[in-house]
Amino acid sequence: MLMEHTFTLNIKAILKKNFGKNAETIFEKSLLVQYLNEKTRSANRGSKARGSFANLYAIYVVIEDYIAKSYDRKGNYC
Repeated sequence: MLMEHTFTLNIKAILKKNFGKNAETIFEKSLLVQYLNEKTRSANRGSKARGSFANLYAIYVVIEDYIAKSYDRKGNYC
């Protein structure tokens, strides 16, 4: 079983909203979602308890670029 913490509920709610009945499977099998779950473990504990979120921001920027430039439809993202 994967580690669950306070912020896990937020992650699962987002997955449920976007993927419905497949949310739990995605949560369990997606390495990226597992990484996000691990890195957000201290998200609700205040600024001094949180580690660096730089890696999360880097992932966000890559995904934002991927979506903004429609690489998911073009199929030519390298």
